[in-house]
Amino acid sequence: METVVLKNDAEELKSLVIATMMSLEFLMKEQPIVFYELVMKCRDHNHRFFGNTGEDLEKLALVQPGGSVHDSICNIVLSATNGNGLKMTLGSPIK
Repeated sequence: METVVLKNDAEELKSLVIATMMSLEFLMKEQPIVFYELVMKCRDHNHRFFGNTGEDLEKLALVQPGGSVHDSICNIVLSATNGNGLKMTLGSPIK
């Protein structure tokens, strides 16, 4: 299985990176608040999701049951996201 090195120096499966990026791009366009909440959870594991955003993320398999985010998903999210707040942008997570 092919792997890639991310900007945070983590090595992840290329297929997981591609699938996750598709979900992140969807969220960025269609549900920016849900995207923001995912980034906040990846930056701070103690962050509590706002409203139903945790359920929305679980439906997309970006969050595990119970609200935790798998380390691989966090690596991709953190490597792909630039900026803070409403000025967040999404770029390639690959180094």
